[in-house]
Amino acid sequence: MKRTDSPARSQPPALSFLLHQANMRIATIALLVLGASIVLLGLVALRAYMVDNLALAAHNIAYTVEAAVVFNDSEAANEALSQMAGDHQLASALVIDRDGNEIARWQERPSHTGIAIERLLASLLLSRPAVEDIRHDDQRIGQVKLYASGQNLLIFLLSSLACGLISLLLCRFIASRLSHQASRAIVAPLQHLAEIASRARRERQFGQRVAPQQIAELQSLGDDFNALLAELESWRQQMQSDNEQLDFKANHDPLTGLANRAQFENRLASAFLHAKEKDERLALFFIDADRFKSINDKLGHEAGDAVLCAIAARLRATVRESDLVARLGGDEFAVLLSHLGEPAQAARVAGNILDSMAEPIELSSGAELRTSLSIGIALYPDHAGDAAGLLKSADEAMYQSKRAGRGAYALAGRQGAASLKENA
Repeated sequence: MKRTDSPARSQPPALSFLLHQANMRIATIALLVLGASIVLLGLVALRAYMVDNLALAAHNIAYTVEAAVVFNDSEAANEALSQMAGDHQLASALVIDRDGNEIARWQERPSHTGIAIERLLASLLLSRPAVEDIRHDDQRIGQVKLYASGQNLLIFLLSSLACGLISLLLCRFIASRLSHQASRAIVAPLQHLAEIASRARRERQFGQRVAPQQIAELQSLGDDFNALLAELESWRQQMQSDNEQLDFKANHDPLTGLANRAQFENRLASAFLHAKEKDERLALFFIDADRFKSINDKLGHEAGDAVLCAIAARLRATVRESDLVARLGGDEFAVLLSHLGEPAQAARVAGNILDSMAEPIELSSGAELRTSLSIGIALYPDHAGDAAGLLKSADEAMYQSKRAGRGAYALAGRQGAASLKENA
């Protein structure tokens, strides 16, 4: 059965969008509740006003139709009822005698499409009629019943709806502006923090810091994040320092600080390729300390180490900054001269190295001793076509210089050696 890849997850909404939505929901609900409360209170007040007005209208009509009821004049009663009912926005009006017989009736004529809604509102809020007795000589001779029209209720509701809608739109616009400002005040610092975190992750820039904030929680978050960045920066610097130390130890001799054999071989291979590509000459010195075993045996390892450190310092001081000086092991050293002009330049450098050893070496005990070097020189492309061949030729030339006498150098492929005295 083949596995189907799950659909890609949709991008989650932004915090500013969620905050804005929440603020707008709260504002809308608050406005609706407030508007509904105001409309409800308005309806209660309007109903009370209409009930009082209906009772007053019933009292006036009862007084007006009193004579018509006394004489049982239905025509006069209807005329009076029609005149007064139209002035008080009634749905219907009824005049009856003491026996319950109808004397006059008035009914509102439907003149617009909202009459059904008006009647519905009237039936819900003003279902009970206003009743007033018609009295003559303190005798009850009839009764007036008035039913209120829902026109004022409908007008009030429509006006409230229109005003509420306008107010809602206006308040939502204002709330939207305020919500965006509040969202920016919260989201902008978080975006700034996220940008710094992203830069720290991608570019390893742990030196940046989050700016102070006006909101307490964001300030606390920024302080903690800055502390974390400081720890990461300290950790990175420590790691870098440790790596540099490890790299130095892996590529340098611990006693003299010179390049070790591994770094020397890598640098020799790189220099050889560069010389081949640029058609340049290289010179390799293979150097051995004379009588070093005797010094080590008679004066001890501490004196031997002092001699090796002195040789390393004088070799480094004699050649150019771009040249490589390495300790290959024991009392064996190597010097690689790049960008060499003529072969005689290598001989001059070798002579300078031999001259530098004329100065006595001071030991920690205060004693002084002198030692010399035997140098074998091999040139590329004169004496070898590869790095291994060049190193072998320089080694053979070094032994040739030792056979000729201490404190001398020999060029590969030549008989005899040049001594310190010959170059003095």
